[in-house]
Amino acid sequence: MNQKYIWLVTIVLCISLFGLILVQINYFQSASKIKEEQFTLTVSKALDQVVSKLVTDDLEEMILKGGYTAQSSNGIVSSKINIKGSRLSLDIPMDPTRHEKVKLSVYSENKQYNIAEGYLNPEGLTGLSKLQSQFNKNLISGNSRFAQIANQMARTRLPLSKRIDMANLPKLIAKKLIDNGIKLKFEYAVKSDNKFEKRSKNYFRNPSFEKYSKQLFPEDLFSNSNFLYIYFPGKNRYIIQSYSMLIPSFILTLVLILSSAFTIFIIFRQKKLSKIKNDFINNMTHEFKTPISTISLASQMLKDHTVTTTASTIDHIAKIINDESRRLTFQVEKVLQMAVFNEVRMKLKLKGINIHKIIKNLLPNFTIRIEDRKGNMYQNLDADEDLVMADEVHISNVISNLLDNAIKYCKDSPEISISTRNKNKGIVISITDNGIGISKEDQKMVFERFYRVHTGNVHDVKGFGLGLSYVKKVSDAHNGHVGVESILNKGSKFEIYLPLKK
Repeated sequence: MNQKYIWLVTIVLCISLFGLILVQINYFQSASKIKEEQFTLTVSKALDQVVSKLVTDDLEEMILKGGYTAQSSNGIVSSKINIKGSRLSLDIPMDPTRHEKVKLSVYSENKQYNIAEGYLNPEGLTGLSKLQSQFNKNLISGNSRFAQIANQMARTRLPLSKRIDMANLPKLIAKKLIDNGIKLKFEYAVKSDNKFEKRSKNYFRNPSFEKYSKQLFPEDLFSNSNFLYIYFPGKNRYIIQSYSMLIPSFILTLVLILSSAFTIFIIFRQKKLSKIKNDFINNMTHEFKTPISTISLASQMLKDHTVTTTASTIDHIAKIINDESRRLTFQVEKVLQMAVFNEVRMKLKLKGINIHKIIKNLLPNFTIRIEDRKGNMYQNLDADEDLVMADEVHISNVISNLLDNAIKYCKDSPEISISTRNKNKGIVISITDNGIGISKEDQKMVFERFYRVHTGNVHDVKGFGLGLSYVKKVSDAHNGHVGVESILNKGSKFEIYLPLKK
């Protein structure tokens, strides 16, 4: 796939995911706002019911147990109270079986105002609630003078603590909240004329929490500064728990984002691997082309009758064919060997070996090549302990690969040093050169199979990009590791760490 199409797909996918995230955030904010408003309305409704119940209880207390005079005449009990020239009268039959009406009236300025009337059942005063309901309706729909008188008669001047059962108030609040679907612990307070009449034990523990308030006895003419305050310490957790249905949505979105990111990563990685593969094929073509051409040329010389076929000439041509065949076989085996290493675990023949001894055995061959290019080889074998459990052949190949690369990738006279030191119960082998160096980008990939640093169309350095991959494979198999430090056009430093023999 063309790289511009890959980038186009990536951009479209990123925009889509970003849009999906914005939609999720907007939905979450809307849901949060709606939930907050719903919670507030529910609490307000419950408090309205509490206030209504308190008003009803206050009215019952006034009518049934207030300090009123009771008179009896013709089988009728009349309870009366006089306030500011007006009188509230409740006429109740002594014998409920007579099915006479109960009347609630207000007398003012020589006029009678019928507030409500109704029948009592045989069980007694259970019909009073209906009477009070009619009273409330007439109170709202009646004329202004009637409303004023009724309010004056229905409200007393007693302290708030005398009008409300403070001991049962938290139970009443809890019941109304549960009836409206709120099962949360709460803190409450009752305030009258800027003075707290009653409050829960921990009311002042969380002053920053949002408090809901409702006026008590709002139609009271004598005082309108009575308020009930309530707040919920666990409100935030309750709101968050109500969003449990959003969690699967967020999880799916996160999975989608991670999957998309992984897919994009794989696409770019495959694109890069495809490029590495093409480079490998080009390198392999150049590596195979030379020996094949040489063998072909030598075989043509044997066929050419114009060429003198002396014993020495035939031996020379045979040697060329044999050398090139071995070179070709070596390259093929190298590719096949890396394929096997990639598929199965490397089989090691472990034994105790001395790293310094291996290095000293390898150096003479490389020293000759370096001196031939007018360079220098330095060795600083400073490690006090160099005995490791390792495969001697593979470790020798690893050091040879690194030294060979150090020589091949030096344009001028090579200056190469090999040193050892002990670190973290292991030995570190360092090989430093003054070669072409490796860029930061290429350093991340040099240990990948078939990867080679790009040199354009110049193929002056032979190889398949398998050497450093082999080095890493062997290091990992020995429970060690390999690293590189390099500056472009200044040189590189490779370090191999191997644990010492226990």
